[in-house]
Amino acid sequence: MKTTGLILGALVAGGVAYTLKGGCLNQESAPDERVAQHFTKMCEIARANIDTPERGVRKLGHYLDKNTGSLLGDWGETFAAIERIPDDNKHDRRAEVARDRIRRPLIACARDWMRFGDAVEADPKANELVQRFNERLSRTFEIIFGEGGFDLKQLPLRIERTIDRR
Repeated sequence: MKTTGLILGALVAGGVAYTLKGGCLNQESAPDERVAQHFTKMCEIARANIDTPERGVRKLGHYLDKNTGSLLGDWGETFAAIERIPDDNKHDRRAEVARDRIRRPLIACARDWMRFGDAVEADPKANELVQRFNERLSRTFEIIFGEGGFDLKQLPLRIERTIDRR
């Protein structure tokens, strides 16, 4: 099995295990703060590996392996927390707070992330790792959601049909 296959397998297994353990980020903080912390940590990896893009891609893969479940859970918790607020004005203010918290590390990292992305594109091994991951993830979505990708209105029917075909 190739390294990328191992990383992807570990990504799924690690994400599930990580989620079951409750993750290492502070669960006392708001979920949007935890999403921002994930982006900050990913930026730190990218920034530290601009000159070593293959190593950086592998480190990001390992980070995502251990944190995807937590990251996706925190996204979901962010939306749920906002949507629980019955007052429209308070709801909107809380959504704005979440937006600002999540955008802050993305804006702070934009230049470094672009530099890292350019380095990955210029490095054949790093670029190959990213391409392989993208291809496999696309296949995963196609297998799970069927051809045509994600359509919210058709989602339950598509999942049911996909499961029946297997």
